[in-house]
Amino acid sequence: MAALQWTALSAAPTVLLALAIIMPIIMVVNLTRRLFSNASLPNSLPWVGTGHYTGIRGRAKANLSSVLNLRGLLDEGYTKYSKNGQTYVLPYFINGPQVILPMSQIGWLLEQPDDVLSQEQVNRQFLQADYTFLHANLVNDPVHPEIIHHQLTKKINSFADDIADEMRASLEDNWGTDTEAWREVDVYDTMRDVTTRLSTRVFMGLPLCRNRRFLTACSSFIRQVVLAAAAISLFPEVLKPVVAPVFTLYDYIQYRRCSTYLMPIIRERLDRLRDTDKPTLGESKSPNDYVQWAIDHALAKPVVNPMELDPRVIACRFSVLSFAAIQSSVITLTNTLFDLAASPMCTATLSQLHDEVAREIGAASTSNTTTTTSTTTTTPSSSTWSKPTLSRLTHTDSALRESLRLNGFIERGIMKMVVAPGGVTLPDGSHIPRGTKVGVSGYCVHHDDDVYTDALRYDAFRFARDSTGGGGGGGGKKPPWGLVNTSETFMGFSHGLHACPGRFFAANQLKTALGHIALLYEIEPIPERPVNKWFFGHIAPPLGEKLRIRRRKS
Repeated sequence: MAALQWTALSAAPTVLLALAIIMPIIMVVNLTRRLFSNASLPNSLPWVGTGHYTGIRGRAKANLSSVLNLRGLLDEGYTKYSKNGQTYVLPYFINGPQVILPMSQIGWLLEQPDDVLSQEQVNRQFLQADYTFLHANLVNDPVHPEIIHHQLTKKINSFADDIADEMRASLEDNWGTDTEAWREVDVYDTMRDVTTRLSTRVFMGLPLCRNRRFLTACSSFIRQVVLAAAAISLFPEVLKPVVAPVFTLYDYIQYRRCSTYLMPIIRERLDRLRDTDKPTLGESKSPNDYVQWAIDHALAKPVVNPMELDPRVIACRFSVLSFAAIQSSVITLTNTLFDLAASPMCTATLSQLHDEVAREIGAASTSNTTTTTSTTTTTPSSSTWSKPTLSRLTHTDSALRESLRLNGFIERGIMKMVVAPGGVTLPDGSHIPRGTKVGVSGYCVHHDDDVYTDALRYDAFRFARDSTGGGGGGGGKKPPWGLVNTSETFMGFSHGLHACPGRFFAANQLKTALGHIALLYEIEPIPERPVNKWFFGHIAPPLGEKLRIRRRKS
């Protein structure tokens, strides 16, 4: 026995060396195959980015172009094909080509049932969710949509006080309270801390939302998911289970750090459940946090799946929910602040936002007060930041919506994967096989001057003036379209039945955050906006760039 163990140990370095040599070779072969493949798409569908080449040479050129010039390919396809009512193929070297439909066929796209075209499968592939989200995918039925629909969305107003209180505290911790000197701050890093604290305040409450080690582990996990997913995508399907543990090691370490704090809470709740003869759901005294929501979700089913009550699964699902709730909001806030700072009307815009927030918060505070005093304060009571109050911050809402239009975090608007075994036939008669991604580009529509007047300019109050959902201005009897409203011309949260279910929670957080910033801080204008970086379909905001801010005196 000892001899066998020694043999295994002595052979380990040789095995690792062999893998270190073989794996890159397999990756190169796989990428070479993708470079020339037509993904079984019909020849009748034109590819963009081929230049003067045809056949496999044209596809190779197009695929290579997609690595560094995806935006250029999108512009080419939209101008040449989409605006002329034609379907085309957008090369995507890492995750495979996409079939892009013209806007005239968006109705057909949205009508297709989930067993024909699946939006969930596109998201799972983009994030390589089977590998990057650890134990969370051991259970087929995801808990996140249920929690978002039944807890976050329906109970948004009950979290208003907590979110506002945490917003004030996190801003002061990150941006300070000096009303005299200007302070230079890293926008992305500070907004990541702010947003992580806001979400964690709702999910887990005090004091965990202010535990620095816990917050660092949460925010580090969510930041690395896209990078790990891209690396895993380089390998063929059969090898992904082998290489995934290597690329997700960092995320796994962060998860373990998170679970150090979560596990005692989860186990205590489960122990309490076992000690109760007849547990009932929805009791008024039950904790109102993610752990309890996950337990209630499992117990509410006719047949309880024991794995859904596994502490590891609950903890992993917390990491996934954090990713969904935090990362997109961090990017949106960062983009909005840079858009505002670089706007020629920066000072006037921020002044108008300040006045709107002060007016609406003041009005809410007055209506909520039964007795008055002569004392004034620079920070409003958190109880005034309710859902009805936030709904009246139309200019604050518009500033965020306009930034999401102009500088969204992904290029796609609606993208689905063919899951029907026999494939699907498009409206133009083209037949595409199972596994193909098909959809429309939100980026192109959002930057189209025929849809939005002066589409490449950040116009903070564009949507506060417009009641049509487009961007041409005007007005009407209807109220302006809000951040959460999706349409065929605004797909920042996708569109249709599978539009992001968490957008209502996100919008409340974003408006609370930008409202506090406008009310409490000044932002020094900048001459030019830092550019966003494209990472295949993901569009990263300025990372490491700074703005100068100062606390308002009143």
